Amino acid sequence: MDKDIDNCMLLSPITGKDRCMFDPVDLTTAIEKIVELEAYSASLEQEAAAAKREASLLRDILRAVPVGVTAYTDDGSIAYSTAASGDPVWGEMKTESCLHNGRRIHSLQTALAEGESQIITERHPTTGVHRSIQYIPLSSEQGAPLLLECTSEIPREVEMTHELRAAKDSAEAADKAKSEFLTTMSHEIRTPMNGLLGMLDLALDTELDAEQREYLEAVENSAESLLVLINQILDFSKIEAGVMEVDRQAFRLRKRLSALRTMFFHRAEERCLNLVFTVPDDVPDVIVGDFSRIRQVIVNLLDNALKFTDAGTVHLAVELVELKHEWAQLRFSIKDSGIGILKEHQEAIFERFVQSDSSVSRQYQGTGLGLAICRKLVELMGGKLEVTSAPGEGAEFFFTLPFQLGKLNERGEVATRENALAKPELGSSKKVLVVDDNAVNLKYMDIFLKKQGFEVDLATNGIEALEAVKKEAYDVVLMDIAMPQMDGLEATRRIRESTSFCVRSDVPVVAMTAHALKGDREAFLAAGMNEYVGKPINPDNLLRILFGLLQCSDSVTY
Repeated sequence: MDKDIDNCMLLSPITGKDRCMFDPVDLTTAIEKIVELEAYSASLEQEAAAAKREASLLRDILRAVPVGVTAYTDDGSIAYSTAASGDPVWGEMKTESCLHNGRRIHSLQTALAEGESQIITERHPTTGVHRSIQYIPLSSEQGAPLLLECTSEIPREVEMTHELRAAKDSAEAADKAKSEFLTTMSHEIRTPMNGLLGMLDLALDTELDAEQREYLEAVENSAESLLVLINQILDFSKIEAGVMEVDRQAFRLRKRLSALRTMFFHRAEERCLNLVFTVPDDVPDVIVGDFSRIRQVIVNLLDNALKFTDAGTVHLAVELVELKHEWAQLRFSIKDSGIGILKEHQEAIFERFVQSDSSVSRQYQGTGLGLAICRKLVELMGGKLEVTSAPGEGAEFFFTLPFQLGKLNERGEVATRENALAKPELGSSKKVLVVDDNAVNLKYMDIFLKKQGFEVDLATNGIEALEAVKKEAYDVVLMDIAMPQMDGLEATRRIRESTSFCVRSDVPVVAMTAHALKGDREAFLAAGMNEYVGKPINPDNLLRILFGLLQCSDSVTY
């Protein structure tokens, strides 16, 4: 053979059994096929080994991850599972069908029918362990539907997150329910009290003999005492519910304290007590804060001081603690020479419905709510109400609050929406529309406003109010909030939006409300109301608001 030839032919004689010779045969092609088959077989063996290793790795991975994976056929039988022995925690055998569980049957069927994943959660009845089960629809190579069930225990941290979220939602729902309850109670209680006190005020302004006046004044005193108690309970409930608001306005400190001294002067004189108010010159006069709440605290403390002092002095003092960057820290103190308080009782008196001694409540009366409310109000304004005392040596209640320094306007008045209470010259008679669903309140407002020189029309709900403003150009509308058919907020919104059919769509609207919760004032203003007055209505406060709005109206030409 030539060594340069790549291919060669092998010729071999073939002898049969009978030793006969056959013709030569070329076996080259057959040998090549055998070699190819052997190579292909080796390749298949390698691929099978690789697939086996991959399947083994996949099984190891599936068994290692904290997720149980089971494949179901469309009839619910198990085609594959990572845990054939079952789940000992949940007491399930993976050789069983999942069709014994109603929720899981539904999720399985839904996933197959819709072709979308379904997720459910389950809680173990005894251990309390939660797990998540996800059903994922697949299609096998043969076309038969398959369903993957992926089961995993929910970690305790995730459970706690869900529990905290649920607790938060529950607390928010409870707060909302509490706020709604307080709103309803405030309205239902204050509305009849408004009619009661209003009618008593009108009755006392008529011709009465001495005996009739004595009876009516006794009723008025009892009604006012009841109102104080109602306000205390509602205030404490609002504070506890977190719905009490602080309204910051500029005010003259000395003027407001002077009014308080006048308020308590005759009572102190009747008890032969000295009532002293001290405000040094270095204390800023115009400051910004919620004086209505400060007044509530001071009135309660002065009331207690006069109540528990039989002889001597009750002294209110205001001191400047610090003045820095347009802010002042002021210390208020009310000191008396009364019966005093034992040291072990000095913290307990700030708890609700608690007094320093049961004999005290019998001798001096009281609910024990006042100081609890005072401390909460002071805390709400950024301070703390404290006491120093000893039995027989009197007591001193004190608190320190921050105030922004206030400003005066061009006329030298406090830059605030509150100004003088004096009745201004309003020119011609002003026409007022009063809207309230309570007949007694309507009658009281009708009589009271007419006595002040106003012309008055009445409506019992928002729908009647809209009909009235279509026909008449009122100077002011006094609008109740909670009314049937249409409430005051909706009626006001429609007045503001309806420039076409209202004679005056910009008529000043004052909310008359027994609502006094956080966010109410913002809701009134958002609806288009100009001011609001709380029920029971204080006549002086109502007149101040009316005169202020009417003076502004007189400066505008319509």
